[in-house]
Amino acid sequence: MPRATRTVRRAAPKLPAAEALLRAPGLGLLTVTTGGAAQREFLARYSPGLDASEWPLDVKARLRAAKALPPPFFFLGVPSDSGGGVCRGAAHGPAALRARLFELGRLEASRDLGDIACIPQLSHDSILNARQLRASGRALWGTEYRAGWPVSALNLTEETLLRAWKLAPKFRPLVVGGDHSVSGAVFAALARAGKLKDLAVLHIDAHTDLMESRFGIEHCFATWTAHAVRRLKDPARWVQIGVRTSGRTKTEWESRFGLRQLWADELLRQDPVRFADGLVEDWKRRGARRLYVSFDVDGLDPADVSATGTPEPRGLRVEWLRKVLARCTKALPLVGADVMEFAPVLGSKEDAERSLDAIVRCLEALEWQS
Repeated sequence: MPRATRTVRRAAPKLPAAEALLRAPGLGLLTVTTGGAAQREFLARYSPGLDASEWPLDVKARLRAAKALPPPFFFLGVPSDSGGGVCRGAAHGPAALRARLFELGRLEASRDLGDIACIPQLSHDSILNARQLRASGRALWGTEYRAGWPVSALNLTEETLLRAWKLAPKFRPLVVGGDHSVSGAVFAALARAGKLKDLAVLHIDAHTDLMESRFGIEHCFATWTAHAVRRLKDPARWVQIGVRTSGRTKTEWESRFGLRQLWADELLRQDPVRFADGLVEDWKRRGARRLYVSFDVDGLDPADVSATGTPEPRGLRVEWLRKVLARCTKALPLVGADVMEFAPVLGSKEDAERSLDAIVRCLEALEWQS
């Protein structure tokens, strides 16, 4: 009789520590050198005396310090729009928002993890063949690269967040993209870190992002919610607000995925405080004790934010949304939040400035409870 064969399982390759996955603030977009000098100039003001090559060691110390006393949030830039939609440009969002928060005294370099290293042509490792993974891996990691290490923006983001939560369980990120596919990586990390059990989600967006694939692509701006919402034990704790364009009706989406969806036209007639209180009451009744906010800036009206790839008319207004955010985050502590789809290179300089001001005002309404 032939001998029984025994399956040998190979251990997954040990990945580098969290800080090795990062680049210095503003230096994560691995593209042409144009603009690099400006980012290094900003870094000199942002963190005087710290060379970009020294950034990883500093980040590790910051994460460990968070075990004892977590700061309000850690900033993480993901300058990728490889999974984006109609008009690209969101890869430049993290640098612009970081600089504005710093100018306003809302962010210090000590609360910044830096940038995910983003090769502009890559979104997710699942769409790359072995040859491309190996070639991009060696370009990114050098001779240290081993098969199985992440090379695409979404995979790097997921692994970075997972390692950060392992180092500091109380770590709370403000993830700034980039296109909205990045939020899919955040939810993959939340699931692996065991942080979804009692989580509610407030998702601000003009679009549903509920396609299960787009032109055969599973991980992109239009699909991430379809995969993320299924990770929740009770999908009705996922609430989308500000939707105003879709190929399907609200009833169809809610029936298919079990989430709650509130379109902009029905919201703007409601008092924001009463609306937020109703959300919180329902979340708590469903067992939610913590909150995650995913903020696609096109959820706001173009009169407030026009510097985005797919602006849609008749959106939410800043002051209305600020009241909702303040009320919800006062009632439920934030696990984390993200800001996606701000594209400062689209439109005029005035468009970018007006959009930036509106986004910052919304972020200032978030209460990061200790």
